[in-house]
Formats: sequence, C-alpha cells, structure tokens
Amino acid sequence: MLNEYLNAVRQFCELQAKRGRTGQFIRYQILADEVNDPTLVSLRVYGVRSEASVVIVAAGTNGIWEQLPESEIILPLPQQLQQLKAFYGVG
Repeated sequence: MLNEYLNAVRQFCELQAKRGRTGQFIRYQILADEVNDPTLVSLRVYGVRSEASVVIVAAGTNGIWEQLPESEIILPLPQQLQQLKAFYGVG
C-alpha cells in the first residue's frame, strides 16, 4: 500500500503542476541547505520530519541517497495528504 500511496502523491503533484491552480497545493523552493535533507523540507512545510518520502517523490528523486534539485516543487496540502493516507491505509 505504501508504494500505491507514494504513486498517488506523485500523480497528484504532476497533475497540480499541469493545472497550475493556486491555493490547492504548496509551491516550495528547495534551498541550498535542504538538498541533502528531505526531512528538513518536510519540517519546514508540514511541521514534522516524517513526510520526507512525500518530499522525495514530489522532487522527482528516487530515494534519500539522491540530492533534491535546488528548484521549486509542488507538494500536497496537509489535508490532501491525510485523505490520501486514509484512502491507501497508510499510517
């Protein structure tokens, strides 16, 4: 279920990027001090470090071992993440 959840997050981010509607997602510029630490991006966006996998997927990287691009990414809103977690049974 975790892979399906992360695939859904990736699809959401890609769809929102194409639509370009503001207010329905978070635009976040990855800074130089964050490229090696997706947990720091998670902390700054969501207030917790546990959403690092969402940051990794939204940035288009494959894992914690890859640097995040120093560019703008699109992330789901916290309530959208909760809905996806509930749907896919991810705690």
